[in-house]
Amino acid sequence: MMSPGGTFRAAAREDWRVNELNGRHLYGAFRSGARKVRASQDELNRINVFPVPDGDTGTNMAVTITRAVEGALVSDSASDTLVSMADAALAGARGNSGVIFAQFVAGFSDSIHGAPSVNRERFVRAMEQAYESAYRAITEPREGTILSVIRDWAAALRREHQRAESFRELFRAAAPALRESLAATTGQLEELAAAGVVDAGASGFVAFIDGAHEYLEAGAPVDEAGVPVEGAAGAQYSDAGHAGHAGHDGQAGSESASGDFRYRYCSEFLLAAPAGERLDLEALRGLLKPLGDSLIVAGGVLKARVHVHTDDPARAMEELCRKAWVIEQKVDDMRLQFADLHDRRARVALVTDSACDLPAELLEEHRVHVAPLYLRFGEREYLDRITLDPDRFYDLADAAPVFPTSSQPAAAVLERLYRRLLGSYDEVVAIHLSAKLSGTLEASRRAALAVDPSRVRVLDSRHLSGSLGLVVLRAAEYLESGGDAAGLEAELPAWSRKALNLVGVRTLRYMVRGGRVSPLGGALAKILNLKPIVSVDEEGASKLYGASFSRRANLSRIVAMVKDRHAVAPLRAYAVVHAHAGAEAEALARRLEAVLGFPPLHVSEISVVVGMNAGRGALSVVAMSE
Repeated sequence: MMSPGGTFRAAAREDWRVNELNGRHLYGAFRSGARKVRASQDELNRINVFPVPDGDTGTNMAVTITRAVEGALVSDSASDTLVSMADAALAGARGNSGVIFAQFVAGFSDSIHGAPSVNRERFVRAMEQAYESAYRAITEPREGTILSVIRDWAAALRREHQRAESFRELFRAAAPALRESLAATTGQLEELAAAGVVDAGASGFVAFIDGAHEYLEAGAPVDEAGVPVEGAAGAQYSDAGHAGHAGHDGQAGSESASGDFRYRYCSEFLLAAPAGERLDLEALRGLLKPLGDSLIVAGGVLKARVHVHTDDPARAMEELCRKAWVIEQKVDDMRLQFADLHDRRARVALVTDSACDLPAELLEEHRVHVAPLYLRFGEREYLDRITLDPDRFYDLADAAPVFPTSSQPAAAVLERLYRRLLGSYDEVVAIHLSAKLSGTLEASRRAALAVDPSRVRVLDSRHLSGSLGLVVLRAAEYLESGGDAAGLEAELPAWSRKALNLVGVRTLRYMVRGGRVSPLGGALAKILNLKPIVSVDEEGASKLYGASFSRRANLSRIVAMVKDRHAVAPLRAYAVVHAHAGAEAEALARRLEAVLGFPPLHVSEISVVVGMNAGRGALSVVAMSE
């Protein structure tokens, strides 16, 4: 028989009576389990009801288990191989069930620490301890979830291990209890009973065990290098129905669920202990418990993964930073994910970045997906608009010895977003801040190429902040009226030309610290008390309209410029955005309303990534002509 890497050797199945699993066996079982979960992920997403119906349990579990396999340092040692997979699973864990699974693997690893191989008795003890480890990581464990199935499977292994003559026979004997436990989840949680489905996380665990069992039944083939071969020919064990429903009409569980979430954001953080210190997992749970639910703190004294559903991820980030280094963070809007699955406003998904200044209500109303830019203070990184709010930002920026920097979203983050959206929409259009001002557009284009360039279009708005917001809003309205992606791309240049952005800055100090203005220019402006008006040209590059000698004159000039634009090209909308200057922004909005004869679309705070250059006190008037 042949494998992609060459020939492989395998004992005949009837002769394969392995009673000790070494590192290569464990890796092979994990890899086969990961393959099975990936094959089941769409069905797992479809039946995802608990704890929230956000349709991503299958994806999260597939990512978590795949990361464990990809991060494996395979050797003969069971302990060494499993330690590497446990670390990789914890670092790559995604979602509620993914974090629980990562802690299960960590518990398994801890229980066989130092062992070159694992016999059946020790394996059973390890599964019992892995369950206990996962159980302890959850603040409010519930029956009818992945935890229940792990516990019941461990109990079945305990009952059967004396009679079984090999690991293959042990897995066979425990399989019926695994199936019974999964089927029972439907009646253990009212959300599952109402939808007529089994728990998605539990079903994902069953898929993983199925894959491991297939590996054992196949005779544990290895290639010439001694690495286990995945999905070998001749495997006879299969059960395609494990991820299905509990006998209803084919409706996905989440389709029967409500979109009313107690908390909005699924927030995840990977933590590391500060140098010379240890993480206190109980203390971390105590800090986060008041902020939400579905709280899991998994890991050990040096590294941990936190999962929590909350309305305030910025507060969660602030609390965690008191106790640990946050080395990775991910926040998903569960309400928007639910809407993508069940309440689309258009056939094309619309994406922008966090330099787009539109109020949260308008973004939600029009189903606009926002990819956050990153802000970095030294070694500490934040997600713009999500894990750092303006109040905290300006205080940090004023106190920081080194000015913060910003960077575009990682291509991998954008890839993940585009893949998810293409599961619900025909196409995706991403409209980003000007390519002259950021590398975000290029990162997005790389992500689109990696995902599906025929279905993901990435466009340059040639704007940022509030004017980018007006361009994106016009695009959303176009799509909601039945427009398609090609038509939007054709219209976008005209919309960009019709948009206006006039920014009055109070101080050039932020632009000087951020390198946008030379120190000499900033010093001269300070001496002369110059108040410049900044905008963008038709190519999206920064443009200086001139400067006044007072704040009052600066704002008067902006009002006059907007009035002149309205006289020449009547405005369909305008807005006022500000950097921590709410009272002045409201006064300016009233002044513009008196001149133009209609109120602004909104008055709102600019994104932190824009505010870091405009500076505290900046005011901007943005407008869009008909």
